[in-house]
Amino acid sequence: MLEIGTQTHPLPHQNALYILLHRNQVLIESDDQFLIPFTHFQPNSNMNAVYCGKWHEQDIFVCRFDAVPKGFSEIGLRELLFLQDQPHYILLSRAHQLSTWDRDHQFCGRCGTAMQEKHAKEHTKICPSCNLRHYPRISPCVIVSIRKADQILLARGPLAPKDRYSNIAGFVEAGETLEQAVAREVKEEVGLEITNIRYVDSQPWSFPHQLMVGFFADYKSGDIVPAPGEIEEAHWYSIDALPNIPNNATISGQLINAHVTHIKAQRS
Repeated sequence: MLEIGTQTHPLPHQNALYILLHRNQVLIESDDQFLIPFTHFQPNSNMNAVYCGKWHEQDIFVCRFDAVPKGFSEIGLRELLFLQDQPHYILLSRAHQLSTWDRDHQFCGRCGTAMQEKHAKEHTKICPSCNLRHYPRISPCVIVSIRKADQILLARGPLAPKDRYSNIAGFVEAGETLEQAVAREVKEEVGLEITNIRYVDSQPWSFPHQLMVGFFADYKSGDIVPAPGEIEEAHWYSIDALPNIPNNATISGQLINAHVTHIKAQRS
């Protein structure tokens, strides 16, 4: 398991393992191996390594390359995440989020001064001019599985594969509770009123820095009206005849499967 704790962050060293990124791709060796020993690649002056934590007592760093080093191939982060078990999924998600924060916060958002990194017990960048601190950004999102008798609601957005259906999801707005965000997103995206909203689980989602907070809810009223530009189609599906859904590496797949199990247990 990944230990992120409050230990002092070390500087990069030869006994650590590294996660290497190029643009939005992960660099891998054979057999989709993404934890790379220091001796397997050549560091360059533009490579800024960010400490991620300890993995089985070994320090882990993530860094970006301007070009793909010799001997490596590229794989999309989403594709690679779907191949992982839960501990490796968390490690990859954290690494990508920290690297994105490092890349996107080179200068102060208040005065434009180049930021300075603080190597201590936290990930933070401090502006030497106005003292503004920047921490890794985390964007809360809600995702909900909705039940109507022995059916659940599944939808497909414009960017999703034509045959894959998932849950309603969206970002939390300023000043909202998570439950309010769930109700609003469902109303906006498919025109339904829901009730009995209850928390189930959460999962980091590195596209680029979301925290997905998962819920169950029950149908209350209304007819499905897909929001133009947001939802291509949405339908009620019997839990005994579900379409293609995301796999269980994602919180969407986990929510759907957990909800189906819960409904079947209630009716047996």
